Amino acid sequence: MPESSLRDRLVVDLKVVRRRGLHRLVDYIGDVPALREVAMQTTGADNAEHVENLLRSVYKMRSEGAQGTAIGILLGLEQGRRGASPTVLREAAATRLGYHSVDTFRKQPEANALLTFASLIETYSLEYQNSSQPEDYKINIALNAIKELTLTEYAELIRRLRAWFKENGRGFYDA
Repeated sequence: MPESSLRDRLVVDLKVVRRRGLHRLVDYIGDVPALREVAMQTTGADNAEHVENLLRSVYKMRSEGAQGTAIGILLGLEQGRRGASPTVLREAAATRLGYHSVDTFRKQPEANALLTFASLIETYSLEYQNSSQPEDYKINIALNAIKELTLTEYAELIRRLRAWFKENGRGFYDA
């Protein structure tokens, strides 16, 4: 079976966020791997705060029209909607967009909005990767990599750094 595209995986993750609520993202962060992947690529971290910041950035910079409105409401990204229940958010989105039935909205317009937003996130990620990355991004990536080191790997890193500094005639402090 072919691997799912990033956009398809993002749609799955966005459905999880819609169903469980943005305000509880920290509780289910492990269930949104595609969003975590994009957050890591764009911000250097994949925790709930960075995933939410990614969603908010893409929403503010790129969402527009009826689908942008739907996403802002559905995911709780619109001002004052972060903690509302998923049912209330869906009803509000359907009403705002003029649907008399929440079921009619849920079947196709909601799916279209999620797909469009997933495409916007994917485009944002690609553009970010292709742009020159700021220095703090590189520092965050390096710090996260160091945090993931085991004690043995850390000791080996220090040993290699000392050898490099010795070879290149630079001082290195003993910690």
